[in-house]
Amino acid sequence: MKEKFGSKSLIYISFGTFFWPPEQPKLVALIETLIANQTPFIFSHASPLANLPAEFFASIKESGIGLASPWSPQETILQHEVTGFFVTHGGWNSIQESFEHKVPLIFWPMGADQPINAAVLGIMHKAAFELIEVRSGENGTKPLLRFENTDYKPTFTVEAVKAEVEQLLVKIKGEEGRAVRANFEKLSNEMGRSWDEGKESRVDLNEFLKKFVD
Repeated sequence: MKEKFGSKSLIYISFGTFFWPPEQPKLVALIETLIANQTPFIFSHASPLANLPAEFFASIKESGIGLASPWSPQETILQHEVTGFFVTHGGWNSIQESFEHKVPLIFWPMGADQPINAAVLGIMHKAAFELIEVRSGENGTKPLLRFENTDYKPTFTVEAVKAEVEQLLVKIKGEEGRAVRANFEKLSNEMGRSWDEGKESRVDLNEFLKKFVD
């Protein structure tokens, strides 16, 4: 994929081993749009909730640009130079691994701390993208304050997901994508420096060790 499409061209998709999109047609729409736009991807489906038809996996194999796997070596994929973005539910472990390897995120939050993580990185730091039309359920489809004074009114349909992904693929290849990547890499570097002597992470670790180990 690197030879054919270049560095940072591949999108890695994984929702971990527990969370899974409650409306699977929207996940299928994401994959179909990547295939239609000739965007290489790796799709990890480790969750026991994943119950996708055989023809769906056949379409990925036949595409020639996608790989579906029930388990994936996440850090190996993230550290590879072909990996450009990571579609994730937004759990903290995945975020930390992305910071380590400087792979910016495309959030598909589903619950717990994930919506907050997406908002902090995407809205406050402009260091990530967030899929909106994939939301579902009573809470997920409530009006979002961020769009209150705009013309954008999400419809949360499968067709809207396809359109949103199409627009996203344009963004990540353009100026907005470069800005998000730069901001994410800046945060990654700051996180790394937090382990320097006298910095927050190092101080907290030393205090923990002193209290519970010494």
